[in-house]
Amino acid sequence: WTALLKNIEGWLVADVDSKTQLWTWGRDAFWLAFIAAYPLFPKGMWPKWNPCIPLGGAFIERWLEQSGDTSIVIITQEQDSIRGDIWAEFCKHAALFYPHSLVISD
Repeated sequence: WTALLKNIEGWLVADVDSKTQLWTWGRDAFWLAFIAAYPLFPKGMWPKWNPCIPLGGAFIERWLEQSGDTSIVIITQEQDSIRGDIWAEFCKHAALFYPHSLVISD
């Protein structure tokens, strides 16, 4: 997840016009990957992200709203479940602009 969010962050900041729907889509994909990598956010430890990416969008706003109601102990115990839910949401979100499979198997 951390490698994915870094790739999305770099692509979003360097290659995408911030006035486009693609940028909004990329911002939301970034936050999905960020929370999967750091499910304790905004609690716990997490790295700074590029300030060009605002803390906005339906997913991250919902996450922040719900984070005040959940303890770190509960989140720590449920990290795998949280990541599974985020993966499902990420796949649906990715399909909006990325028509290829996200996972390749032999």
